[in-house]
Amino acid sequence: MIISPPILKTPQGNASDEQWLANLMPFSSRGGFPIASRMAWHGGQHIEHTDTGAQGEPVRAIADGTVVYKRTPSPDADKKPLAYQGETDNGCVVIKHSTEIGEGPDGQIEYYSIYMHLKEVFVKNKQPVNRKDSLGSVGSCNGKNAIHLEIICDDANLKKIVGRSSGKLDISADGRDKIIYGDMHFYLPPGTSFFTAIASPQAPTGSGAPVHTSAVPLFVTMRFERGKCLLTTRQEDPQQAGLYIELDQPLADSDDKYEYNLYSKAATLGDAFHIAPSAAYELLRFGRVINTENETPIAAGAIPHWHKVNYPSGQAWVDLNAAGVKKFSDADFPHWLGWALIDDDPTPDSQCNSPTLEKWIVGNSGSKLTAGALTAALGDAKIQSRLSHAICKFPTEWEKGQIDTRYDWLKKKSDVLNEPMTEEQYADFKAYVEALSFWEEAGLELNSNHWHFHPRLFFSHFRRCGWMGKDDISRLIRKTLPNPSVINREDQNSALTKGNIYEYLSTADEKRPAQLYLNISTVMRKYLIVTPLRISHLISQLAEETGRLKAMVEGGPDSYFDKYEPGTDQGKKLGNTAKGDGKKFKGRGLIQLTGRENYIRYGKYRRIDFSIENQSQTLLTSAYKTCDAAGYFWASKQRNKINEKKKMVPLGDLGINSWADKGADLESSKQVTKCINTAAHHFNEVRWPCFQHAWYASNDETAPPKNFRPIGE
Repeated sequence: MIISPPILKTPQGNASDEQWLANLMPFSSRGGFPIASRMAWHGGQHIEHTDTGAQGEPVRAIADGTVVYKRTPSPDADKKPLAYQGETDNGCVVIKHSTEIGEGPDGQIEYYSIYMHLKEVFVKNKQPVNRKDSLGSVGSCNGKNAIHLEIICDDANLKKIVGRSSGKLDISADGRDKIIYGDMHFYLPPGTSFFTAIASPQAPTGSGAPVHTSAVPLFVTMRFERGKCLLTTRQEDPQQAGLYIELDQPLADSDDKYEYNLYSKAATLGDAFHIAPSAAYELLRFGRVINTENETPIAAGAIPHWHKVNYPSGQAWVDLNAAGVKKFSDADFPHWLGWALIDDDPTPDSQCNSPTLEKWIVGNSGSKLTAGALTAALGDAKIQSRLSHAICKFPTEWEKGQIDTRYDWLKKKSDVLNEPMTEEQYADFKAYVEALSFWEEAGLELNSNHWHFHPRLFFSHFRRCGWMGKDDISRLIRKTLPNPSVINREDQNSALTKGNIYEYLSTADEKRPAQLYLNISTVMRKYLIVTPLRISHLISQLAEETGRLKAMVEGGPDSYFDKYEPGTDQGKKLGNTAKGDGKKFKGRGLIQLTGRENYIRYGKYRRIDFSIENQSQTLLTSAYKTCDAAGYFWASKQRNKINEKKKMVPLGDLGINSWADKGADLESSKQVTKCINTAAHHFNEVRWPCFQHAWYASNDETAPPKNFRPIGE
């Protein structure tokens, strides 16, 4: 899933993703989510911007999809009924998005994005659009330069997106394992032991007696970030039920390259407990084994997973795989992060009568919800943050035939409405709403009473997903390569279509296994190749290694592999020892594993004997092994150099992610390439242009690199 906000005029620079989104889409007490003034439901977020120059700021598609409704804006935005409280544009676009967030049917989701108050509309009905495509320009809403953005879905997709239909996350069992992404989370039940020290990461128990035994449930979040591992502990606020507070600042693991060193840590843990390091890797990565079709599960309490974390009165070591500890990810929308499903408004009108949200606003004081209290609450940053994590079900505000049902309460005095509307005022308001409504005309495949997400939180959440579906991978693959003899010209003989890529990702032949696309994503998720930068570097290397996913095996006549036979220089480098090893251990996989020694090393990692011929061939016939061997290489690769004492020493951190994180420039791409192929074979012809394409397709830049254009979409 690749997603971005609809306004992309602010460079991200060195800001975190959360800070960048906050600058682009600041919270507002007016036009906020899910409640606006007068305690009315509000299904989206107003995004205010000031245009400069003659042309309005482009409003862009947040993700790939299809336009299912568009309305050309009225030329009378400055006249009533649209100018109800100031000039208002009614240009509108609705896009249906079909994408993937994980494995299986539950990982295939649909949702809609609604863009209201556009001054211009550039698209047509039924038009396919790509993320970042211009849909129109920012117009006005009540005299302010702004758009209204909504993200909505139906009941079935809410359950697939969140993993449940109501209530809090069930902490009696582990969370989803087919749909898993973002940060990992651990529920530590009361009675969990904390230790001052551990003898080693392989120690079955902490040193000495526990320094602390928890008396209340605790929740630990594990985040990997550019090599670091950050641990945050939360507990329920003793003063306010349902609100969770952080215990001090997040702790960084003492190994500041913990993430980059996951492979070596897993190898040590696997050796200590006589299990496959690949399974130990999943324990350290996810807190549990999730690829149970290919890895042996690790029972809770069987193998330790130590981290130093905060507890209510200090810091200590805890085993995150202890018996009773349950494991989750961001894909489970944990309630201790603030996520809440709100569907408790018993009224059919547009006034929010949710007891849950009312309690959030007035707190434990027991006081009435008045207009003054509402205004103060909507301006409180903590309450705004809590409201933004509410996923709410209520009727659309754009259904013309239900206006009186939804808004008749505006004519009646109440605690939040000291001055009800007169009949004349209501008539003006109703005409304004009618001019904006579109629901019946659009005919969406969605009940008018549906679920709403806060747009900024939706972006922040799913930009951490990293799961690439078939459509996403196809978009990342460059369809035409540069012509080597003509500058700025494409080689049409190299052209691929979207259909070609789909075929390579789905079907098997003698050069590749079936169902590659699912296993590519599974392996990228396992080895933390989940950021746009890391994904782009991987895709660029696969483009050369596999002929843009066409072949997972080194080709050529039998005589070609003689150069890898024992006795040859290349054969010696690859550890080939028996006649026929050149062909038997030829390059296979997404990143072609070549030579007896490399097959044996991968075998030790998986605890499978790949020196046996029928096993070595599974690197081609098994989609998981084809992809996992590449992930293993990506995570384990160590580049070395000869120092002044003529000894081999590491050139950098372990694993190619550490090189990929260095940047999106030419030199960074070269360094990643040297991890795969020291001679940088076909760098200018394939690897670099394919990186540029994948990077532009996945990042948030609105203009492609100089002298480059995306090809063949």
